[in-house]
Amino acid sequence: RTREPGGCPISEEIRRIILSKDNMEMSPVCEALLYAASRAQHVSEVIRPGVEKGRVVFSDRFVDSSVAYQGGGRQLGVKLVQQINAPAVDGMLPDATVYLDIDHQQAIRRRFSASEPDRLELAGDAFHQRVEAAYQELLAQGDQRFIRVDASRDIDSIAKDVLTKVLARLEPEWKQEA
Repeated sequence: RTREPGGCPISEEIRRIILSKDNMEMSPVCEALLYAASRAQHVSEVIRPGVEKGRVVFSDRFVDSSVAYQGGGRQLGVKLVQQINAPAVDGMLPDATVYLDIDHQQAIRRRFSASEPDRLELAGDAFHQRVEAAYQELLAQGDQRFIRVDASRDIDSIAKDVLTKVLARLEPEWKQEA
């Protein structure tokens, strides 16, 4: 299990810079490049070695988040964000991506009630609306790696749905116990 941004010491340092409220003036391009830098180290140090050892790697966020947040939210465009991230990802695309489908306003309310908001969470409603729209656009493209989960429900229902759908993807013959 790992996370982005972060997942290894260098990437965690970059995460601190990206999410710090001390850096509210960070330009969208700088933000996108920092995410890609964090991802490059994470792929090199954690993801690729894990996959090469035959492990299943679960990451909280990956390149699709950059496409949605920087491509959509920051309005840099999908193509530019994909180009920035190509060397960072280095061919290590996920076999499956779980998308927690929830209205951006409900998601932000949940986040604000759970912890102190970070720089991105404070970006405003228009930003989060663009992020949600970008995710919906990714899903509409019909990429079979996406697993959509209704995240407007309670946490136990969401967790059960994620587990069931991910296990079914990992082991297609797996059947949920009745």
